[in-house]
Amino acid sequence: MVYDSQALSIMTVLLFGAGTDYCLFLIARFRQFLKLESSVWTSLKLTVSDKSGAIAMSALTTIFALFFLLLADFGSIQRFSIPFTMAIFLVALSSLTLVPALLAILGRASFFPFIPRTQEMIEQRAKERGKPLPKQRDGLKIGEKLSQFVVEKARSVTIVTTLVLIGLAGFAFQINYTYDTLSSFPEEMPSREGFSLIESAFSSGQLAPVKLIVDTHGKKVDIQEKLESLSFVGHVSGPQEGQVKPGILAFDVELVLNPYSNEAMDALPELREAAISALSAEGIEAANQYVWIAGQTAEQFDIRETSSRDAKILIPLILVTIAILVLLYLRSITAMIYLMVTVVVSYFSALGLGWIVIHHMLGAEAIQGFIPLYAFIFLGALGVDYNLFIKSSIWKKARYMPLKQAIKEGATETGAVISSAGIILAGTFAVLATLPIQILVHFGLITAIGVFIDTFVVRPFLVPAITAWLGEKAFWPGKYEPVIKNSTEAK
Repeated sequence: MVYDSQALSIMTVLLFGAGTDYCLFLIARFRQFLKLESSVWTSLKLTVSDKSGAIAMSALTTIFALFFLLLADFGSIQRFSIPFTMAIFLVALSSLTLVPALLAILGRASFFPFIPRTQEMIEQRAKERGKPLPKQRDGLKIGEKLSQFVVEKARSVTIVTTLVLIGLAGFAFQINYTYDTLSSFPEEMPSREGFSLIESAFSSGQLAPVKLIVDTHGKKVDIQEKLESLSFVGHVSGPQEGQVKPGILAFDVELVLNPYSNEAMDALPELREAAISALSAEGIEAANQYVWIAGQTAEQFDIRETSSRDAKILIPLILVTIAILVLLYLRSITAMIYLMVTVVVSYFSALGLGWIVIHHMLGAEAIQGFIPLYAFIFLGALGVDYNLFIKSSIWKKARYMPLKQAIKEGATETGAVISSAGIILAGTFAVLATLPIQILVHFGLITAIGVFIDTFVVRPFLVPAITAWLGEKAFWPGKYEPVIKNSTEAK
């Protein structure tokens, strides 16, 4: 297994962020059951039965998304796959085995000093101590009021929230991307300072000339004149003839452009085509097979093309895989469709808001071209987790109560724990912003922003509102058929 320092940094964040989330969902539900059941063992069994499916499915969506990175051609992306997949697998396994075992051993003492008790236990304890019963709260909590508002104003909440997210997503299409690795290092780093000194004394093209190599097959080809006629070429030196095989010529092409810029990369196909046309003019067949380009600009061009190819393959594949898993879990095509739409809209909103922060507030001119794919891998996989938890709660409650009530209670029940989990996950990703490598800073900020959007916009507003607006259609092709269960499960 090969990994690099970036992978190790992100894996650490993933372990603490996602691992804490999975444990938190289980422990919070255990606490709720302890307030309803006097038996710790019964509470634990109900907890594991209630939450293990959602935790396992959430982990599975992330594991599949990360595993597919093995299909990437770009090594830095491919090397993420195995460490990240193993990280999620192990923390999910721990949350479903080790955590319940520890809770079974500790029981109610797990929550010391705020120990949860049933109403009967509270009354008995107050009687034994000769103290009055604690006052019962009156009215609704903030979370309950919010859920009630969302359900009652479902259509308006859906429209307004969607418009806000789409507005933020619009900024994602203004992002400038760079593939200049050196620009991601701090300005005070010696290599960056040395580059600046050289740049001040020489032209940009001299810093990283493009190496053009052609096989002329021993024919006299006027390639240099052809290259110098191009508007973006400043100077061509050479040719240097190969010692191993005569007829192979090498030219150093100095561009008038910044060799690390997107414009320089965009010029390479035209540069190569000029050399090919010069060979073809001398009757060399299949001339495109006898022209090669090397150098920093060419390396960045290959990185850009390879990572773009990976994004075009991996993003649809991950989306389809997550959609299939969500469909198998919820058994609703309608729910699967609008949940996946919320994931995509949330992702682009995170990119847009991230660009506002990074460009307009922090002053960065561009972000690394890998970041959108990196961010999608985590926001797409982890973002659907919160949707699954709230939908799972709503789906279970809808079996024994009216749908709108199930939405209100499901959103309220999961609200606090998802908010806490989101803050923890966003906080761990935001830690990356403290590192000196700019690519990790930008990735950490965008991912943290995306988690906040999922936590405080999509989860409490958009998903419950769409479900309430669609009503029974949200179960299609299944049917909404509530069945009264036993009183414990109803609670």
